[in-house]
Amino acid sequence: MKPLDGSAPTDHGLATEDAVTVSDQPDDTGEAARSADGSAGPSERFRPAVKAAAAFLMYLIAAILLWARPVLAHLSTRYLANGRGDVDLYRWMLAWTPWALTHGRSILFTDRVFAPGGVDLTWSTLMPGPALVMWPVTHAFGTLATHNVLKVLAPALAGWGAYLVCHRVTKAFWPSVAGGYLFGFSAYMVGQTQSHLNLILIFPVPLAVYLVVRRIEGSLGWVAFVGLMGVTLLGLFSISTELFATATLFGGFAFVLAFVAGGKERLAVLRAAVLIGLAYAIVGLLFLFPYLLPAWRSAPVKPIRAPEDASVDALGFLVPRHDILIGAPTFSSVSRHFTAHVVEDGSYLGIALVLVLIGFAITERRRVGTWALLAFVLLVSILALGPVLHVRGRALFDLPGALLAKAPLIGNATPDRMPAYTALAVGVIAAIWLARASGPYAWVRWGLVLVGAGMLLPYIAGTGWYQYDRTPTFFTDGTYATVLTPDENVFVITETNGEEMVWQAAADFSFRMPEGYIGPIPTPYARERLYRGLGVEDPAPFVPTPTEVSRWLEENGVGAVVLGDLARPKFEGVIRAAGLRTVYEGGGVSVWRMPPTSPAADGG
Repeated sequence: MKPLDGSAPTDHGLATEDAVTVSDQPDDTGEAARSADGSAGPSERFRPAVKAAAAFLMYLIAAILLWARPVLAHLSTRYLANGRGDVDLYRWMLAWTPWALTHGRSILFTDRVFAPGGVDLTWSTLMPGPALVMWPVTHAFGTLATHNVLKVLAPALAGWGAYLVCHRVTKAFWPSVAGGYLFGFSAYMVGQTQSHLNLILIFPVPLAVYLVVRRIEGSLGWVAFVGLMGVTLLGLFSISTELFATATLFGGFAFVLAFVAGGKERLAVLRAAVLIGLAYAIVGLLFLFPYLLPAWRSAPVKPIRAPEDASVDALGFLVPRHDILIGAPTFSSVSRHFTAHVVEDGSYLGIALVLVLIGFAITERRRVGTWALLAFVLLVSILALGPVLHVRGRALFDLPGALLAKAPLIGNATPDRMPAYTALAVGVIAAIWLARASGPYAWVRWGLVLVGAGMLLPYIAGTGWYQYDRTPTFFTDGTYATVLTPDENVFVITETNGEEMVWQAAADFSFRMPEGYIGPIPTPYARERLYRGLGVEDPAPFVPTPTEVSRWLEENGVGAVVLGDLARPKFEGVIRAAGLRTVYEGGGVSVWRMPPTSPAADGG
């Protein structure tokens, strides 16, 4: 059998049992299930699929136990998230794509927000793929149910994708299950599960790796490989353009390392890279070009988030943040100095998994493939540190990440999200290391990996988690249609910025809004504070003057203001002082309009 790094089994003169190749381990995929003529029997053909299904089921149960229990009976009424804001934008996006397609609109541009001018959506978290796949669920149960179902499925799918990679290179079930768990339930997934639906739907990344492994080993023909890779790339792009960009970047690095360490398999690696280029070309020409051209034209002049404030701290690989169950309180005096937001920081590995990497380097040091994997982990970790090295929040010196921050398009990918790729490599390394364990000390390896997995357990507490949906019945029961005119430009004021997006989607986009919560504020609207909306829980409290309100409403052709009851105590005074009067109260909102102008006032 061929070793993982492509060299001959005796290339390095290894004599110890612990250093045998992964493929020399017993194949648990059904050797005993062959038919009398030596061909694969039914149980052998189906056993890998059954095991993969069993792995997915285990990951799904883990996701439910760790995150989803409080919302299982409330999928349509409670958030599986920590807070609103971004989550409400994802709910809007899940409704927007089906609505736009059924109404003959482009999904890349909307006049429903920032009306009357509208706004390009190529730099927003559009997620057309999940929106279309989950369309039946959205239609039947609403956007919150769709969001929650995807949140539960995301870690299970990510773990399953990593399991397929691990099992392909180890042929060992339980080591592969462990490796898949380390990716699907990594610190990256723990953090992003709090808010960012698009970023935890990362499962196409390990699926792409799985296809590459299949192609290099020769078990997948080139036509099938190009087709399946194209579908995978398109799926990833339809989920997150950021993930698509970073997967392309780190996939390129991985191919360079694989080529260097490939030995006799270098030609196979090179051929696979050429075929992936073909898949990119086909998908790009057929599907991505219409998206990338407007995205390039409307690219932000400056990074959406300053990389200095969105980079991993050097201590973050060992010190847990407060979303990790074990050790977070102990090290809070250290982690509170980290510059990256806790939701974004996916760097944490923990001492046990760091020891796994060290153990892997020691016991597998004579294999070239070992150093390729470790070099990938090191490379991603360095880039995750961003343009400047921070230690306990203190900036020390410049790093290679400064070059990446200046690159077009990819420069908007924040470094603190890059450890997602570290987690995938660590999962594969752990699976290989466990599969190669033998002798009386094999339990040491299992012990370290299991402790490492335990140290990644999430800590879910606080009032932010599992909040109830607050969409007023004014929108959910159709009352809006009797008070607001179709396509009217309506200024919606809520308790939390972003809720207005959900309210508009609940009303089937029947009205437009002069502002919107879509992520970065489009350049034409950035100077006017009111375009960011008004919210009671706004982190930067702002109450405009009556003059500012009346001028802005007139400039944007706003016909009505919908004021949520929870926001009314803060904003009713300024709305009334701007000259508006109530025309409707009930269903959780009040509706305000300018009183009609009398003929006398017009000189008639």
